[in-house]
Amino acid sequence: MCYTSSGNLPKTNMTINKRQKTLLPTLKERQRYVVYSIKIFDDTNTPIISRINDYIINECNSLLGIFDAGKAGIMNVMYDEKHRRGILRVENKYVDKIKVCLGMISRIGDKKINIDTIYVSGMINKAEEAMKKGS
Repeated sequence: MCYTSSGNLPKTNMTINKRQKTLLPTLKERQRYVVYSIKIFDDTNTPIISRINDYIINECNSLLGIFDAGKAGIMNVMYDEKHRRGILRVENKYVDKIKVCLGMISRIGDKKINIDTIYVSGMINKAEEAMKKGS
Protein backbone atom coordinates (compact mmCIF):
# COMPACT_ATOMS: atom_id res chain seq x y z
CA MET A 1 0.00 0.00 0.00
CA CYS A 2 1.27 3.46 -0.87
CA TYR A 3 1.15 6.29 1.58
CA THR A 4 0.98 9.93 0.69
CA SER A 5 3.38 12.51 1.97
CA SER A 6 0.69 14.07 4.15
CA GLY A 7 0.73 11.25 6.62
CA ASN A 8 -0.85 7.90 6.90
CA LEU A 9 -3.75 8.23 4.40
CA PRO A 10 -3.63 5.54 1.73
CA LYS A 11 -3.39 6.65 -1.90
CA THR A 12 -6.09 5.17 -4.15
CA ASN A 13 -5.97 4.65 -7.88
CA MET A 14 -9.38 6.17 -8.66
CA THR A 15 -9.91 7.82 -12.01
CA ILE A 16 -12.01 10.92 -12.35
CA ASN A 17 -14.42 10.97 -15.27
CA LYS A 18 -13.85 14.18 -17.20
CA ARG A 19 -16.32 15.49 -19.72
CA GLN A 20 -15.14 15.72 -23.26
CA LYS A 21 -14.66 19.28 -24.45
CA THR A 22 -17.33 20.61 -26.79
CA LEU A 23 -16.50 21.87 -30.24
CA LEU A 24 -16.13 25.55 -30.86
CA PRO A 25 -19.06 27.06 -32.77
CA THR A 26 -16.82 27.74 -35.76
CA LEU A 27 -15.96 24.03 -36.03
CA LYS A 28 -19.51 22.69 -35.84
CA GLU A 29 -21.39 21.62 -38.94
CA ARG A 30 -23.99 24.14 -40.00
CA GLN A 31 -27.33 22.62 -40.87
CA ARG A 32 -29.92 23.98 -43.26
CA TYR A 33 -33.52 22.91 -43.51
CA VAL A 34 -34.92 22.55 -47.04
CA VAL A 35 -38.72 22.69 -47.36
CA TYR A 36 -40.04 20.95 -50.48
CA SER A 37 -43.40 20.13 -52.04
CA ILE A 38 -44.35 17.27 -54.34
CA LYS A 39 -46.69 17.80 -57.28
CA ILE A 40 -48.21 14.74 -58.94
CA PHE A 41 -49.38 15.15 -62.54
CA ASP A 42 -51.79 12.20 -62.61
CA ASP A 43 -53.39 13.11 -59.29
CA THR A 44 -55.90 10.46 -58.29
CA ASN A 45 -55.48 11.01 -54.54
CA THR A 46 -53.87 7.61 -54.19
CA PRO A 47 -50.77 7.32 -52.05
CA ILE A 48 -47.60 7.33 -54.12
CA ILE A 49 -45.59 4.94 -52.02
CA SER A 50 -45.61 4.36 -48.31
CA ARG A 51 -42.04 5.54 -47.71
CA ILE A 52 -41.67 8.56 -50.00
CA ASN A 53 -39.05 10.12 -47.73
CA ASP A 54 -36.77 7.10 -48.07
CA TYR A 55 -37.22 7.17 -51.83
CA ILE A 56 -36.24 10.86 -52.05
CA ILE A 57 -33.18 10.34 -49.85
CA ASN A 58 -32.09 7.28 -51.86
CA GLU A 59 -32.46 9.19 -55.13
CA CYS A 60 -30.42 12.11 -53.77
CA ASN A 61 -27.76 9.66 -52.57
CA SER A 62 -27.53 8.02 -55.99
CA LEU A 63 -27.37 11.38 -57.79
CA LEU A 64 -24.74 12.84 -55.44
CA GLY A 65 -22.62 9.73 -55.18
CA ILE A 66 -21.26 7.94 -52.15
CA PHE A 67 -18.84 10.60 -50.93
CA ASP A 68 -20.92 13.73 -51.43
CA ALA A 69 -24.02 12.05 -50.01
CA GLY A 70 -22.14 11.24 -46.83
CA LYS A 71 -20.80 14.76 -46.52
CA ALA A 72 -24.20 16.30 -47.24
CA GLY A 73 -25.76 14.37 -44.35
CA ILE A 74 -29.28 14.29 -45.79
CA MET A 75 -31.85 13.51 -43.13
CA ASN A 76 -35.63 13.62 -43.22
CA VAL A 77 -37.11 15.82 -40.49
CA MET A 78 -40.82 15.63 -41.26
CA TYR A 79 -43.31 14.96 -44.05
CA ASP A 80 -46.97 15.94 -44.33
CA GLU A 81 -48.82 13.42 -46.51
CA LYS A 82 -51.97 15.51 -46.71
CA HIS A 83 -50.27 18.53 -48.28
CA ARG A 84 -47.33 16.57 -49.75
CA ARG A 85 -44.69 18.77 -48.16
CA GLY A 86 -41.58 17.85 -46.25
CA ILE A 87 -38.40 19.10 -44.62
CA LEU A 88 -34.90 17.74 -45.21
CA ARG A 89 -31.89 18.59 -43.04
CA VAL A 90 -28.70 19.15 -45.06
CA GLU A 91 -25.17 20.46 -44.52
CA ASN A 92 -25.00 24.12 -45.57
CA LYS A 93 -22.41 23.60 -48.31
CA TYR A 94 -24.63 21.09 -50.13
CA VAL A 95 -27.93 23.00 -50.24
CA ASP A 96 -27.58 23.89 -53.93
CA LYS A 97 -26.73 20.32 -54.89
CA ILE A 98 -29.74 19.00 -52.96
CA LYS A 99 -32.01 21.50 -54.73
CA VAL A 100 -30.74 20.21 -58.08
CA CYS A 101 -31.23 16.59 -56.99
CA LEU A 102 -34.81 17.29 -55.92
CA GLY A 103 -35.49 18.95 -59.26
CA MET A 104 -34.09 15.98 -61.16
CA ILE A 105 -36.45 13.46 -59.56
CA SER A 106 -39.22 13.10 -62.14
CA ARG A 107 -40.83 9.74 -61.37
CA ILE A 108 -41.81 7.71 -58.36
CA GLY A 109 -42.81 4.28 -59.54
CA ASP A 110 -45.08 4.81 -62.54
CA LYS A 111 -46.28 8.27 -61.48
CA LYS A 112 -44.88 11.45 -62.97
CA ILE A 113 -43.98 14.01 -60.29
CA ASN A 114 -42.24 17.32 -59.78
CA ILE A 115 -40.46 18.29 -56.54
CA ASP A 116 -40.13 22.02 -55.87
CA THR A 117 -38.01 23.66 -53.20
CA ILE A 118 -40.14 26.15 -51.28
CA TYR A 119 -37.83 27.54 -48.61
CA VAL A 120 -34.37 27.12 -47.08
CA SER A 121 -33.70 28.10 -43.47
CA GLY A 122 -31.11 27.64 -40.77
CA MET A 123 -33.76 27.29 -38.07
CA ILE A 124 -36.25 24.43 -37.84
CA ASN A 125 -38.98 26.72 -36.50
CA LYS A 126 -38.86 28.97 -39.56
CA ALA A 127 -38.86 25.95 -41.87
CA GLU A 128 -41.95 24.54 -40.13
CA GLU A 129 -43.68 27.93 -40.46
CA ALA A 130 -42.90 28.03 -44.19
CA MET A 131 -44.19 24.48 -44.58
CA LYS A 132 -47.49 25.31 -42.88
CA LYS A 133 -47.88 28.73 -44.51
CA GLY A 134 -47.88 27.36 -48.03
CA SER A 135 -50.68 24.89 -47.35
